[in-house]
Amino acid sequence: MELRHLRYFIAVADEGSFTAAAARLHTVQPSLSRQIRDLEEHVGTRLFERTSRRVALTPAGRVFLEEARLVLEQSERMLDRTRQAGRAQAGALSLGFIPGVEIEELSRVMDALSGGPDENEIVLRSLSSPMLIAGLHEQQLDAGFIRPSLQSQGLRMRTIRRERLVVALPADHPLAAQPSIAIGQLAGQRLIDVTARHAPVLFDVIQAYGAEHGVALTPAYQSENLMMALSLISTVGGICLLPELSARLFPAGVVAVPLAGDPPTIELALAWHPDNRSPALASFLRHFD
Repeated sequence: MELRHLRYFIAVADEGSFTAAAARLHTVQPSLSRQIRDLEEHVGTRLFERTSRRVALTPAGRVFLEEARLVLEQSERMLDRTRQAGRAQAGALSLGFIPGVEIEELSRVMDALSGGPDENEIVLRSLSSPMLIAGLHEQQLDAGFIRPSLQSQGLRMRTIRRERLVVALPADHPLAAQPSIAIGQLAGQRLIDVTARHAPVLFDVIQAYGAEHGVALTPAYQSENLMMALSLISTVGGICLLPELSARLFPAGVVAVPLAGDPPTIELALAWHPDNRSPALASFLRHFD
């Protein structure tokens, strides 16, 4: 039995059809059927009930499906960790950034990389904080600039900075001329949220800030990242609460106004896996002591 047999089996189980599974796997149905028959002979029991209309798992097939998924996940993890170890041995370095942060931190990052790996051994990726954290846990990334959360527990982290939130809005908006904006003035405005899925820490900080002051911050629009939020501000005249340093990326016509009183803050941290022994990573981290 080989890993390809498990992939074929999972595809048939997921699709409930040999025809659909063959299309998904880019193979032909007779070949797929033969592979599944070989697998059942090797296991010693039927894994599927076949009818003229559908394919369903037998009780043994359901057990086999659970174990097959675990085996494939573990094999992918094995490959990822082996490749990561190979990159470390070769002196390569993979870094992840929240969208926009790579521009804010680029000069410091380039200073840290000076004299380190060759540029063809450096991988820079821009992903949402949850995806970066998942990549660090799986050691698919050496280090990442993240928003710390419960998901990041188990990683090692070094705080880079804490930023106040500011109000991002069109330059011609009536509130843009004020020296600061009170939280109550945001009620009823056309608000833009970065979604909880893509920016859970920012989302939670904003919602907690509104709840603390008794203001319901209900969004009219949702965006998946900073660039989309800025685009919505420019095109629909919306308002968004964002970290203050993101103002460096604002296009013409979008301005930042401070929040009145004691505005909430959000943390940016450099994170890495505690088991990562890469010399290139250790050298990089020394620049962020």
